[in-house]
Amino acid sequence: MYITMLLIGILSGLITGLLSIGGGIILVFTLMLILPLFTGRTLPMSMIASLAIMQTFFSTLSGGLYYIQSKLVVWNIALFMGLSAFLGGMIGVFLASFSSDFTLRIVFASLAVLAAIIMQIPYKSTMIEDATPFKFTSLSSTLTIIAGLAIGISGGLVGIAAGFLIVPLLIFIYKLPIKKAIGSSLIICFLLAAGSLISKLSISTIPLGYGFTLIIGGTLGAQLGGRITKGLNSLTLKRIAAYSILIISVKLFYDIFNLIL
Repeated sequence: MYITMLLIGILSGLITGLLSIGGGIILVFTLMLILPLFTGRTLPMSMIASLAIMQTFFSTLSGGLYYIQSKLVVWNIALFMGLSAFLGGMIGVFLASFSSDFTLRIVFASLAVLAAIIMQIPYKSTMIEDATPFKFTSLSSTLTIIAGLAIGISGGLVGIAAGFLIVPLLIFIYKLPIKKAIGSSLIICFLLAAGSLISKLSISTIPLGYGFTLIIGGTLGAQLGGRITKGLNSLTLKRIAAYSILIISVKLFYDIFNLIL
């Protein structure tokens, strides 16, 4: 089982590094679809979410430190949304503990479809670099808290940090340059993952051995994927990934509803 987990970690990390897409979604997909093929064992969605959020916690911590050192984090936005996402993540995990496996799989498949759609949005490297910095008002502060809570709850439910939602939000609504949007998003995702992980540890037991095995594999795979992708067209790869996620999500919906027919 540990060898299989290591291979799954490498595979999900490779795809993440190769396509520059959310590692949480890819990891959940591989645990849902690949693990049963090799082991004949299907993990409950609650355990898959626990393993995914554990890996997300460490990966966003590592990535976030780089962007902090590079001064590419807009702290007022990152903390304002991040702290509400922290609380939302805790609420999401709490709600997941009362939710059926069927419900959690529906939520994940829905988020994956949304991710596939959002991934079609092109981000240019020069996009809104000269935009006026965002200023909080009473209304925008309230909406930021609501957005953070909503993203945190959805992420906490199924074990993903929802960076695919946060980055375009920071770019198009908060007018952040792409690099600062990514850096700020990593801090928000880290806080979401931290809240979710704390809540997970207080409610249930996480198989730490499997979790750290996935983290090691994911780190190795991401490094390899990042090296391979240098000579490839990243936009084409991302679109291929988006369509692939969409197709797999449709299959998940088909399998889920087949169970109740």
